[in-house]
Amino acid sequence: MRLAALIASLFLIASPLAAQNAKPATLTQQDRADIARVETYLTGLKAVSAKFLQVNSDGGIARGQFYLSRPGKMRFEYAPPTPILMVADGTLLVYHNRELVETTNLPLASTPIGILVRERVKMDGDVTITGVQRGANLLRVSLRKTSDPDQGELTLIFSDNPFKLEQWEVLDSQRKNTKITLIDMRDEDKLDPQLFVFRDPKFFGPNVKN
Repeated sequence: MRLAALIASLFLIASPLAAQNAKPATLTQQDRADIARVETYLTGLKAVSAKFLQVNSDGGIARGQFYLSRPGKMRFEYAPPTPILMVADGTLLVYHNRELVETTNLPLASTPIGILVRERVKMDGDVTITGVQRGANLLRVSLRKTSDPDQGELTLIFSDNPFKLEQWEVLDSQRKNTKITLIDMRDEDKLDPQLFVFRDPKFFGPNVKN
């Protein structure tokens, strides 16, 4: 998958043109209670690690390691042959293609997935809840960017017993779906701060470790 397509599918990069505001779902009392539970749970994730499996709408599969450190830090380290590294340092989301030695930077706040690493998670304001669904031991919460819903929809999927983030799905503006499944997610006492530091090989040399 091309780097630009991967960025778009995973993080729903904002388009330059504004669209109509997202239409919020009609929420029941149970929906509101579940959303509050999601906000409390995500805010409580201080430092975690997990393996991940990514499945794209064309059947393509990628694997790797995921790290999260609140506030503001994430790392998606793709396993070969996928040459992609993504690092959020608290301000920027960095996308690096090791094969092409290409790097793209975007404000973390411009991506809906950035909600996962906010210091306090609130699903309102710049994001709008568009759906809440419950199934067998599962809770699905879908959201869009409030001011630009046409860029796509992010759905967070939680197991209910114990309550835990299991997956997220991204439906992009072309109606293509990408699913990330977290595997063996673990709470960490502390993660190495260097995981969230990116050193551009164009400035630090080809042998720099990221």
